[in-house]
Amino acid sequence: MPNLSEFFYHSAFKSDWKTLYLRYRLGRLKHQYWLWNRKNFKQTLVDKYDWDILQNCQPGKTIFFGSAGYYLKDIYPEIEVIETHPIVKSFYPSVLICTDRSQLHQLNLLADNFAVVNNRGDHWVDIDGLSDHLFNYIKIMNVGCRVFYSFRDTQIHVNRLTVNLKQHFLKWARSLELTHNLKLVWYDINFAKKQPDENGYYDMLENPDTTNGNLKFWFVYQGAAWDIIA
Repeated sequence: MPNLSEFFYHSAFKSDWKTLYLRYRLGRLKHQYWLWNRKNFKQTLVDKYDWDILQNCQPGKTIFFGSAGYYLKDIYPEIEVIETHPIVKSFYPSVLICTDRSQLHQLNLLADNFAVVNNRGDHWVDIDGLSDHLFNYIKIMNVGCRVFYSFRDTQIHVNRLTVNLKQHFLKWARSLELTHNLKLVWYDINFAKKQPDENGYYDMLENPDTTNGNLKFWFVYQGAAWDIIA
């Protein structure tokens, strides 16, 4: 009997539209918001955290990268949306595609507000990998750009047996002022505490927030902190 895992990794990768769409769709929970809003003409849905970001944006160009920001662009057309998956262009033509974040600067855009909300493409690295991502992002930021960056700790490589996770990620965020000129303005680090059920058992679920990330950091690039709008 063949090894199923070997069969999977050696099977040809399907590149038809349906397969590419489903692969993208499964990894972008905010895409569902777009689908809901397209069918509802009386009201639109905006994620609470996305709303917090929009409330704290300053005048100028606002860019959402790899975060299904097109669902917000339908409501706020001035938002610029950049995605890494070309399939998005087929159902949302006005999106900008950049398959490699190192080529973002080639789009000739400069952001005054830049948001990355739990982008799966930023995951499966350690904090040095996150720093590398941010090196690419700051290339398209104006001085004083406000940066909204979030992710899930469960998708970041770290030794969870020996490391104090809150200190680990907070120290990293604060270090970016020296390495990237990104001054930490606000953060929210939420490690959910498990509660046993009526039988005394704990669930096996990962830490939330699945949608927006449970680690949220707001920075300003080469500028002064602003008064956060709660």
